[in-house]
Amino acid sequence: MVYGVFSGCYSDWYIVGYFNNHQDAEKYCCLCGNGDYYVKPLKDLTDKKDLSKVSLKYCHEVTFDRGDYTNKWNWIMREEPERYTCYIDDYLHRNSVRQGIYAMNDWLCFTINIDRDNRKLAEKIAQDYLAELRSYVDGEITDDSIQLMNYKLAAPCKELERIKKEEEEIKQKELAELERLKAKYETK
Repeated sequence: MVYGVFSGCYSDWYIVGYFNNHQDAEKYCCLCGNGDYYVKPLKDLTDKKDLSKVSLKYCHEVTFDRGDYTNKWNWIMREEPERYTCYIDDYLHRNSVRQGIYAMNDWLCFTINIDRDNRKLAEKIAQDYLAELRSYVDGEITDDSIQLMNYKLAAPCKELERIKKEEEEIKQKELAELERLKAKYETK
């Protein structure tokens, strides 16, 4: 059991930290919290579920801002904290790119799905995609070039969907044949 030190209430709460000892947590609240900190016990979930076969996938967002309007090649990657979400699936989700304008600054945001927690790898993939996107129309990024890039990025997922559909059709045919054979031999 660990003892979390919290502050705030309703939707405006946050975790300050935790202690392994309940009394130390209470002492900390009295010493540092000015009456705003409180202690809640937290369960240790280690070994409560078998997680050994769970394979996480990571979805990173990597954003580039237009650095200079006089130079169509000048895109600067934002230095952001590790912005990602995790999901569980047999396959990686589709990568994509979107463009926007915020306060008169163009930006491009690449959604990169990888099978390990590696921000640098996601950034490298996004940089490669940006270089390819700029090569489509001599550096100038347009709605058409973004649409073309998204179409290309969707191709592996579409192929996987096609293969899954084919496999399902074969499975259904085999099950139908098994049913036919079962009915044939059970009537004898």
